[in-house]
Amino acid sequence: MNKRESERLEKLSEKIEQMKAQKQDILAREKTRQRKERTHRLIQIGALSEKYFDVRDIQPNDYEEFLKTLLEISGIKENIAHIKG
Repeated sequence: MNKRESERLEKLSEKIEQMKAQKQDILAREKTRQRKERTHRLIQIGALSEKYFDVRDIQPNDYEEFLKTLLEISGIKENIAHIKG
């Protein structure tokens, strides 16, 4: 292998490393975006729960039991499935 080919391989290796770094950056940004969307959605759902169920002073375990009891009411699960599409 001559010097020119060696230099060309070196440049290609550098480009490959740069592209790998760019890929990782893009994946990290996407993961951050998804996490922020999820957090925002959870906050919205929590706010709606507080508003409509008036559960400001309830512990998470108690709220979970409340939701389980609510789901046992006839037809609730079917209505939720219908809303989800």
